[in-house]
Amino acid sequence: MKYYELLECAKFLQKFKSIRRISRVEDNTLKIDFQTLSLYASMQRGASALFMCDNFQKGKHYQAPFDIALAKRFSNVFVDSLEVSGEDRVLVIKVSQKNSYKIVRFVLLLEFTGRNTNAIILDENEVVIEALRHIDKSVSYRMVKTGEKLAPLPKYQVDRNFEPINDVKDFLYKEYEKMQGESLQNLKNSKSITLKKKIAKFEMLLKELENEKELITKAEDFSSKATLLLSNRHFLTKDIKECELKDFDGNIHKITLSENGIQDTIDDFFAKSKRLKQRAKSIHVEKENLSEKVEFLSKLLDAVLNAKSKEEVDILLPKSTLKTKNEVQNSIFGVFFANGYKIMVGKNEKGNIELLKTAKKNDTWFHVKDTPSSHVVLKTDKSNINDETIAFCAKLCLNFSGVNAGIYEVDYTQRRNVKVVEKAHVNYIDFKTIKAQKE
Repeated sequence: MKYYELLECAKFLQKFKSIRRISRVEDNTLKIDFQTLSLYASMQRGASALFMCDNFQKGKHYQAPFDIALAKRFSNVFVDSLEVSGEDRVLVIKVSQKNSYKIVRFVLLLEFTGRNTNAIILDENEVVIEALRHIDKSVSYRMVKTGEKLAPLPKYQVDRNFEPINDVKDFLYKEYEKMQGESLQNLKNSKSITLKKKIAKFEMLLKELENEKELITKAEDFSSKATLLLSNRHFLTKDIKECELKDFDGNIHKITLSENGIQDTIDDFFAKSKRLKQRAKSIHVEKENLSEKVEFLSKLLDAVLNAKSKEEVDILLPKSTLKTKNEVQNSIFGVFFANGYKIMVGKNEKGNIELLKTAKKNDTWFHVKDTPSSHVVLKTDKSNINDETIAFCAKLCLNFSGVNAGIYEVDYTQRRNVKVVEKAHVNYIDFKTIKAQKE
């Protein structure tokens, strides 16, 4: 955060004379509740800032020593002063707490100092009570340690190119939007790198697969040679090591026999032919599976890159969790969790067929109108579905279907209203339609 921005914010906040509480709402974010306004302080190293918003989603409940110290010393307190320390990027909040016997004073330093960003609680003698980050003297000359007096910061060269902020509240709200945009982009970059690595891995496996046609050709060659040996066996002597035989098309085949004789060679050639055919068949299945994985992950990557919020990205690609055996085997579905609902997406025709089989009659089914698409099933358990979840399911249906960017109509109805005609081809009644956009 720039010095002049912090200075303007401090001037704006000086009109507030009391604080109801200060608490940590995210790993590196503090919330300061004044009597009529809530302010947030992001103490993220290299990206620290003050901001305001109306819809901040609180994370876990924090009970570290720093949080206990905040609750004890910054609940229902009077603000003695709120100012920027000299020419440092440090917001100094001095408060007083009245009890039956005396008035006690505490200080909260919010240091917006790049990689050394910190939040430090001091007593009135500048002794550290607690800090968001403790710093040992082996790391920095300016130690931040409980019970030790805090040394001053080194002098900072202030950028004096000040820009006036006419509306501080508007500036603080825009800071949040800016942070959210940067945070969303960083998250997208991180997730997309993970997905691109997976796609590259499967593409490499595809590239390294043996050629199916070559395997079939080799299998047929072994089978032909075995058949030739079998049909000409009565002409061959037992001690022969090599022979040339003509097939029905007049082609001559030069065949080397095994040391164990003609029958062993025939058996060996038939066995090799069978193995090569089986390998060719399994390669076809493996190629199909790998291709489907690449296609699904590519669609998932596009969905992540076009997501409008961090929440949407986290739904599409949540943090890695241990998967159950059934989930690992059930690779023909894409499974997502949003707003407390489980959503299943068919990755291919096989997945669409299985979804239709396993969905319960009260589940909600989605499909792009009049267009081949992925089937999406929302597990509802008879509960009412909010509009936000319906819109998200419709968007998923588009993202994982082979449609171009644009606005489409997506039909949805209960599974009971969907009749399977053949495989994943269906007829359905009593449906509703929602418009959705694919970016």
